[in-house]
Amino acid sequence: MTPATDPDLPLKHRDDSASQRALRDLRASLDALPEPQPGLELALAWLDAHRPEDGPNGLVHGDFRTGNFVVGPQGLVAVLDWEFARWGDPMDDLGWLCMRDWRFGALNRPAGGLATRARFYQAYADASGRPVDPDRVRWWEIAANLRWGTGAVYQGLRYMMGETRDLEMLAIPRRVAEMSFEALRLIDQGRPDLPIFHPTP
Repeated sequence: MTPATDPDLPLKHRDDSASQRALRDLRASLDALPEPQPGLELALAWLDAHRPEDGPNGLVHGDFRTGNFVVGPQGLVAVLDWEFARWGDPMDDLGWLCMRDWRFGALNRPAGGLATRARFYQAYADASGRPVDPDRVRWWEIAANLRWGTGAVYQGLRYMMGETRDLEMLAIPRRVAEMSFEALRLIDQGRPDLPIFHPTP
């Protein structure tokens, strides 16, 4: 799905640069935090220096991860929680799903704790007809760690300001250090040793 094929979908960001918007949003989120986050700042500087060229915008779920889709014996049944849907780079969704936090301990299966990157990227390419560049997904995965890292701080602030009394919100900010470390680990690891995955003819 693209803005051209589905012009009536009431989604934001039809024609803008997805990567530039991501950088602006991350900068604004970091600037609004009550305390500096040096690890996230370093990762944001790297993202800014290595921004990929923008391709055509497509449908982005915005929170595509284990827990937001339903799978039955026949395969994928439903995708839930579309409140963050927008036009953007579809690799954003792949990077979000591959974020370490959504693997729930299955670290040898980076795609949501369900599959290897190679298997998932090829399946995505075949199903979507769109090639998958692992280096581009890596950029979005690093951005995902920043997005969730800042989001974790805000969850804790919601509790501290009395917006919620859910103790889980108070526990989530501990993830900031994990997200900072993971973003920097991905940067230090360098480019993935994987080819670009093209749809199978």
